[in-house]
Amino acid sequence: MSPTVLITGASKGIGLAAAESILADGAEVIALQRTVTPALEALSAKYPGTLKIVKGDHRTFSSSAKDVSSAIALADTLDGVVLNAALNLPYGAIATIPLDGYRGIFEVNLFSVVQFLQLALPKLRKVKGKVILVSSAAGEYGMKGIGAYAASKAALTQLNRTLAVEESDITTIAFNPGAVRTEFAASVEREGKGHVDPALVDPFISSLIEPDIPGRGIRNLVLHAEVDYTGKYLSYDDPLVTSL
Repeated sequence: MSPTVLITGASKGIGLAAAESILADGAEVIALQRTVTPALEALSAKYPGTLKIVKGDHRTFSSSAKDVSSAIALADTLDGVVLNAALNLPYGAIATIPLDGYRGIFEVNLFSVVQFLQLALPKLRKVKGKVILVSSAAGEYGMKGIGAYAASKAALTQLNRTLAVEESDITTIAFNPGAVRTEFAASVEREGKGHVDPALVDPFISSLIEPDIPGRGIRNLVLHAEVDYTGKYLSYDDPLVTSL
């Protein structure tokens, strides 16, 4: 039986690339996102029957439990989840960013992930499944203007470590996709002006990689990583990722 992987935020960017790579490897994918893009519809046409699309909002407590449960229910067995959806706005310094901005980012990037895991863990435990938490190198450093996003990703990486020691029946990995040509990168150029250090923006933009590169890394981990990977924080170009 082909493995089944549930991906959040699969309508574009890294999530869409990961979904396509996982499908190409012969697995089935359940895609949960707020909007269904033409690119996701085209992928569904390319893989009829093996890509199931669920339109729903998994990012806020007020509505996500029902949507997540509906997506999970589509899987007879749940072999892996890729928690990819994230929010990076607003930008701003600690001294000036509205507190609701911090709350909103943590709601999406951390709290909704915890709720998702609470709903998915029963099925994941049954098959010793895998959890891939899409984190960021931003969580490793102090960078002006994106502190809320960076703090949420640092917290997500720590959540991965805690999950690894609490849930011995699953394999959980935090994944750094690198600097990727996505809407996030475009927003750094647009909304980041005046907040993010220009000395950081130009090298970031010039080093962007295409989404299919981290997409393949996510595929490798969610389909092929062994249990000794659990608790690790791995970058897309790490040999532990690329060699799988």
